[in-house]
Amino acid sequence: MNAPSKETTQVGPDVHVTIRYSIFEEGPGAAAEACAEDLTDTYVHGYGQVFTALEKGLEGQVSGAHVSLVADPDDAFGPHEQDGVIEVDKEGLEGSEDLQVGEEVMASGPEGDILMRVIEVRPDSLLVDTNHPLAGKRVRFEVDVVALRPATEEEIAEAQEDLDGDGPCGCGHDHAHEPHEHEHEGAENLVTLTSKKKVVS
Repeated sequence: MNAPSKETTQVGPDVHVTIRYSIFEEGPGAAAEACAEDLTDTYVHGYGQVFTALEKGLEGQVSGAHVSLVADPDDAFGPHEQDGVIEVDKEGLEGSEDLQVGEEVMASGPEGDILMRVIEVRPDSLLVDTNHPLAGKRVRFEVDVVALRPATEEEIAEAQEDLDGDGPCGCGHDHAHEPHEHEHEGAENLVTLTSKKKVVS
């Protein structure tokens, strides 16, 4: 396959793409302000390295384009999984007595860190949601295509490797964007994944 010329490069297979975008929640009662803004991402198109909505919606775009894309959960942050709502014992958890509903903390476990949002404070435990805050929600991406160029052979090989391994979150994209990554003061390594137990629905 011949690489497209620099003058005519469009978003398509094996093109290295740089984008800047903001994310808004869609639907009744959604806030007007962005949930996340001025995010920057670079990827090789066609290998599932970004949200499905972005990969579909940016196809054929050129550098300098601005695109507004509305996405259902399956093409964005995925469905809200009930298994992601779990109960954590307060006993032995540093700082747990100070946590309030809506606060977010990082938990450390054998597979790495995971963000948890407190949704209920109980006498001896916390009910937390490990789903992404936008899971199960319809969202809008406001995207600027910053730069395009043919990907190098090394970049394509790395993208293929990511695709074969399903990426960091199983869909080829890390959903933990910066606006949702913050730790409760003094609560680093607040809990371990092994200390959590699933809520019986």
